[in-house]
Amino acid sequence: MKKLYITSKFKKRNKKKSLDAFRKYKKRKGKKYTLVQKKTENKERNKGKFYNTEVRKPKIIPLSAPSDFSLINNTEKTINYFNLVHNAIKANNGVLFDISKITTLTTDAIAVQIAKIKDERFHLNRRILGNEPDDVDLKKLFTQSGFYEYVNTTNKHEKNDKKLLIHEITNNRVEPDIAKEACLIGLKHTFKNEEIFEPLYDILIEIMQNTNNHAGNIRGKYDWWLHVYNHPDSLKTSYSFLDLGVGIFESLPVKSFKRDILELVGLTSNLDLVPKLFAGEIKSRTARPERGKGIPQVFECSQDSVFEKFILISNDIYADLKSKENKIIKTPFEGTLFYWEINNNQNEN
Repeated sequence: MKKLYITSKFKKRNKKKSLDAFRKYKKRKGKKYTLVQKKTENKERNKGKFYNTEVRKPKIIPLSAPSDFSLINNTEKTINYFNLVHNAIKANNGVLFDISKITTLTTDAIAVQIAKIKDERFHLNRRILGNEPDDVDLKKLFTQSGFYEYVNTTNKHEKNDKKLLIHEITNNRVEPDIAKEACLIGLKHTFKNEEIFEPLYDILIEIMQNTNNHAGNIRGKYDWWLHVYNHPDSLKTSYSFLDLGVGIFESLPVKSFKRDILELVGLTSNLDLVPKLFAGEIKSRTARPERGKGIPQVFECSQDSVFEKFILISNDIYADLKSKENKIIKTPFEGTLFYWEINNNQNEN
């Protein structure tokens, strides 16, 4: 080796070149590259060369829920909120469900929130974070709802002994054991006994069975959520049953009915279909007698005085089965939500 290359001057230069090369390597590491097949309009790029196409990391966008976080009481604003979250996710962002400042919370909103979070069509494999209400009572309701049994959290939360939040994917069948257990959770609290109340059991069975008609266009597989909540300050029990399918008024039986009737009487709104739906004029896809009466039987059972409230939200319809007052909602709900409350008014203090 020539003496020239072992002098301190060249050692220093070689060390600098090595460090520069190492820095460039570290900078390139982790970046994604793709093969460019043709020249772009703005820059001259040779065919076959690789260029950095690193996708930006999604940022987390905090989105505040409406102060009245409830589909049954604040329907359009709550639906709009879930749509806002979904739009942020579709724009390649992570989101934070910020419910810290809410002043009202109903269990139907909790059920819809967890159903949305677990739905692949909603989360699109993006990062979803969340928090709890600052209000002590609402925080207790939220943490004891069963919500944390379906999400990953950094903090530990006590599990509720009762299975209040149930998620099922069933195939062409109802779940009588689940229906019975859901009945008992409410009856033990509201009536202090375990004697099955048939209208409540029938409602659960019929809704489970009817879900196969409106949860999707592919028959046989349907995904639903059931939430039961015993109000600690009263004898009231709330039930929420929902799916995120096509909705009742976009289901095949209803669409077929609309197509046939439209030619005769010129129906222009789903609102006109609600009385016909409850009266049983719109038949299911099978019309098999063993399938029960479906929504008409749900409507019939809901008239019992034990049911203080009974709400149906699906597509652009908000229907109150107790008052029989129905209305159009401007922001449709993609799916079907049944919410009802039972109460023992005779024994309530």
